[in-house]
Amino acid sequence: MINIEIKEIHLGKAIKMRLDELGMTKTEFGRLIGVPQQHVNRIFERDTMETKKLVKVCRALEYNFFALFCQFPTSVNAYLAAVSLGDGDANNNIGDAALLAQLEVAKTKIEGLEINNATLKDQVEQLKSQLADKDAIIQLTKNK
Repeated sequence: MINIEIKEIHLGKAIKMRLDELGMTKTEFGRLIGVPQQHVNRIFERDTMETKKLVKVCRALEYNFFALFCQFPTSVNAYLAAVSLGDGDANNNIGDAALLAQLEVAKTKIEGLEINNATLKDQVEQLKSQLADKDAIIQLTKNK
């Protein structure tokens, strides 16, 4: 069994820190989570929060506040990554080296897609230019 240490967290302070980190105003934050700006200060003072509201806060601030409560051991994270990369096979015992190799392969594929996307954009621009030239030639022919 894996022992996971649960930490005591003051959610309001953590939320305030993230808000400051992002440079977001209280008004903007309140709008994103559906509460008036006056209630935002109360959120900062509270050390707990209803789960549904915390999910909204996580989405609004693009931060997983749930992760602050516990630190998973590296072996658990590697295990979850192995399951994810192994098409959901919980018996997939992938090592760190193999995991890094698969991540590099994925990174290379993404870079290839970005290059391919840029090439396609160039081709589209060339086709637009050729089409404009053809339209001009057709117009000249009609005018003669």
